[in-house]
Amino acid sequence: MTYLMILLHMLAVLVCILLLAWRFRVSLVEVLPVFTCGLVFVLYLLAFLHHLSWIDGVAVLAVAAAVGWFFRQKKEEREAFLCACRYNMTRPSFITGILLLAVVAVCTSSKLVTWWDDFNFWAVDARALYFSDGFAGKYGNVAAAFGDYPPATQLIKWWFLHLNPQEFREGLAFAGYYTMNLVFLLPLLKKEKGKNVFILFFMAAALWLFPSVGEYFGYNGFCADLTMACIYGAFLYAVTDREVESEVFYYGRLALYLGVLVIVKSIGFVWTLFGLVFFLLYRRSGEGREQNRNGGKQAAMRGLLSMILLPAATGGTWLLFCLLMRRVANSTTTAVKYMVTDEYGLSGYMGEYAAAFVRAFFGSPLHRDESLFINMTPFGCYLCICLLSLLFLKWKLLSGRMGRLVLGFCTVSGALFYGIIFLAHITIFAGETQYLETSGMILSIERYGAPFTIGTLLFLAHIWLNGGSRLFESEKFPQFVRRYGVQLCFILFVALTANYQIGYYGLVGYRDDLEMHQDEREGYLDAQAEAFLNEIEILRTDHRARVYYIRGTETPGFHNVYTSYVAAPASVVYREAHPDREAMDWVFQEIRNSHASYLYADEPDAGAYTIFDGVTQGEAFSCGMLYRIMDDGENIQLTPVSDVEIIQ
Repeated sequence: MTYLMILLHMLAVLVCILLLAWRFRVSLVEVLPVFTCGLVFVLYLLAFLHHLSWIDGVAVLAVAAAVGWFFRQKKEEREAFLCACRYNMTRPSFITGILLLAVVAVCTSSKLVTWWDDFNFWAVDARALYFSDGFAGKYGNVAAAFGDYPPATQLIKWWFLHLNPQEFREGLAFAGYYTMNLVFLLPLLKKEKGKNVFILFFMAAALWLFPSVGEYFGYNGFCADLTMACIYGAFLYAVTDREVESEVFYYGRLALYLGVLVIVKSIGFVWTLFGLVFFLLYRRSGEGREQNRNGGKQAAMRGLLSMILLPAATGGTWLLFCLLMRRVANSTTTAVKYMVTDEYGLSGYMGEYAAAFVRAFFGSPLHRDESLFINMTPFGCYLCICLLSLLFLKWKLLSGRMGRLVLGFCTVSGALFYGIIFLAHITIFAGETQYLETSGMILSIERYGAPFTIGTLLFLAHIWLNGGSRLFESEKFPQFVRRYGVQLCFILFVALTANYQIGYYGLVGYRDDLEMHQDEREGYLDAQAEAFLNEIEILRTDHRARVYYIRGTETPGFHNVYTSYVAAPASVVYREAHPDREAMDWVFQEIRNSHASYLYADEPDAGAYTIFDGVTQGEAFSCGMLYRIMDDGENIQLTPVSDVEIIQ
C-alpha cells in the first residue's frame, strides 16, 4: 500500500510539472518550485477542512484529468507534447535535480529529531498533523507556546510523512523539509546543457552545500529561516527573469512565492515586503518585461495586485484562524508586553546587547564549525554580497540601471535587516540572556539573518549563472573553461566558503550518533511519563484534546518537551506543584485558564490530590487515570474517560 501511494503521488507530480512546462514553455526545474507552492496551498485548504488525506483523491483526479486532456488533443498536439516531455525529462538540469532530491531523501531517511526548537514546534506540529489529518481545534494546538507559527513547511513535511500511513517516520519529515528547500535552488541548474558528469556532480554537491555558506541549523533541524531564504532568493531572481514568455507564469510565480513565504514563519511578512519593494523598484527602473507592449501597464498592475492579494489572503486567513482558535506565541506576547509596558526593564541591558552584537557581527565566523578555507563573519558576508553586486555591475552582467538597483537594494536591505535583528534581541527575545554572550549572539545572527545572506547570495548566483558565461567567450580560454567557466566559478565559491562538516553531518554523518540520540530520548521518559502516554493514547482521534498534566515530582524542562512531542496530537500543559498545598479556588481557576479538556496526575505522596475528591462524583480521585473535565463556567467536574465518549 505504501509503495502504491508513493507511485501515485510521484506520477501526479510528474504529469503536473510536465503539463505546466508544456503550457508555459519553461524547464522542469523552473516548474518544480511553482508546483510546490501550489501543493502547499492545496494542503493548506485541506488542513482547514480537517481532511489532509483527501490529497490522495486529488492526486488521482490530477492524473485522470491529465490523461483525459491528452486524449482530447489532436494527434499532432499529442506528438508535440510527448516530444516536449522527452526533451524536458532528459535535460541535464532535470536529471541532476531529481537525482539530488532522491539522494538527499534516501540519505536522510534515518534522521531523528534532536533540536530543541523542533521538539518545541517544528517537529511536534508536523507530528500532530500526521495523526489528526488537519489543523488542531480550539485550544488543541500541541505547541501551546508557539501557537501562531505558520504552517507552510509543516504541510510539506506532512505530505511526505503520509506516504507511510502505517508508521510515523521522522526521516520522511526531513525528506520533505530538504525537498522544500532544494526545489527553490534547482532553477540554478536551468542553463545546464552539457552532459559532463564531473560538472553535474559538483553542481549538485554545491547546491546541497550552498546554504552552509552562512547557515548551520538547517542541516540538522527544521529551520524555517532557511526555507524563507530559499524562497526569498528565488523570488528576487524571478522578478528579473525576462526569459519567461508567459505573463501568467511570470506574475503567477511571483504571487505564489510570496503567498507561501508569508506562511513559512511569522516574520515572513518582512521578507514579503522587501520582495514587493524590489519588484516596484525593478518596474520603476524601466526593466519590466512589458514596458513597451500594448497593455503592459495594465498587466503589471494586475500582477502587482496578485502579489499583494495572495500573501494577504494566506497570511490573513492564518491570523484569523489563530485568533478564532486562540493560538498565540510567547514571542508575540513578549513583544507586545515590551512595547506597552517595558516589563523586562531592558534599559539596563542595552549596552550589553549592543556590545555582544558588535563583537559577533564583526568578529565571529558565521559557521559554528570553521570552514577549511574562508570563514566569513556576518559583516564579511555583507561586504561579499555588496562586492559581488558591484562586480556584476562593472562586468556588465546587468544593465547600468539594473546593476545600480541590485547594488543599492542589497546594501540597504542588508543594513535594514541587521538592524531589525538587533531590535528583535532587545524586544521579542527579551530576557533570553544567552544572547548577551558573543557565542549565543552569533548563532542568532546566523540563523535569523539567513534570509538576507543565503537569499541574496542565491539571487546573485542566479545572475552569475545566467549571465556570466559572456566573460569566458574569449579564445584565450581553453574550450572546457569557455563551456563550463561559469559553473566552475560557482562551484569554487561554494567550495571556498562552505561548511563541509555540517554538510556532511546533515547528509550522512548523523548516522554515527543515532544510537546516542535514541538513548537520550529513552532517558527523557521516566516510568510516570510512560504511564501517562499510555493513558492518553485514546485521545489520538480528538484533535481538540488538551491535557492538564500534574507531575508528582519536578522534572527538567526538556523532559516535558519530549513528552509533549510523543503525546502529539494531544496538547499537554504541565503543573509540577502539589495542588493540595494551595487554595482550591486558585487551583480550579488555573485549570480553567489552561483551557484543558482532560486532567491526569502522576502518583505522588499519599493524599496529595484530596482537593479533587469533591469533584469526582462521590468517588476518590485516582492517580494514573485520565479524567474528562466538565466545566459549566461555575463548577468543574471530573469524569473518568472510560465513562464518557471521546469528542471526535
